[in-house]
Parts: sequence; C-alpha cells; structure tokens
Amino acid sequence: MNEQAIILFFLIVYTGITLFLYMWKSKRESDYKNDERWQVIQLKSNNAANFSNYILIVLIAIGDIVSLFSDIQTTFTFNRVLIYGLLFIGFRNTIEFFALLYFDKRI
Repeated sequence: MNEQAIILFFLIVYTGITLFLYMWKSKRESDYKNDERWQVIQLKSNNAANFSNYILIVLIAIGDIVSLFSDIQTTFTFNRVLIYGLLFIGFRNTIEFFALLYFDKRI
C-alpha cells in the first residue's frame, strides 16, 4: 500500500507540473512573441531534459546486463510498465520546466 501511495503522489505532482509547463510555455511564447531568445531558451531546456533519456537508456542497459548474468526472474504487468512510463514522462517534463525557469532568468 505504501508503494501505491508514493506512486500516486508522484503521478499527481508530475501531472500538475506537466499541465503548468504547457500553460507557462504558451504564455511565455506569446509574451516573447516567439523571438530568438525564447527559441534559444527552449532549445537549451530541451537539451537538459533530453539528458534524462540518456540516463533511462543507461539504466535499461544496466538492468538488461544484470538480468542476463544473474538468475533473477521478474515479471512486470503492462499496467506497471505504463505507470513507470508516465512517471518518466512527468520527471522529464519537470526537468524541462525547471530548466526553462533557470535559462529564462539567466539569458
């Protein structure tokens, strides 16, 4: 039950951040009139968020190597895989949001 509460908490937080990210991006885009500065900010924040994709690839590769050389048998339900996928997307959007805030103040 404790694991489900933690997953639910992160799903709610990441959903809120994702919704706020898209609303905030559209507001900033209309405020800045999609100028070159805003495009550079979006590009830098997208590069920062894409770094999480590289981390996911490395973690999957490590998990695959560990499962090849050890006698671990795990089963994942489709529902659990979808939940982890949603958590990853929310985590990536959180990184993008905070990178946008950082680069918007910095540039």
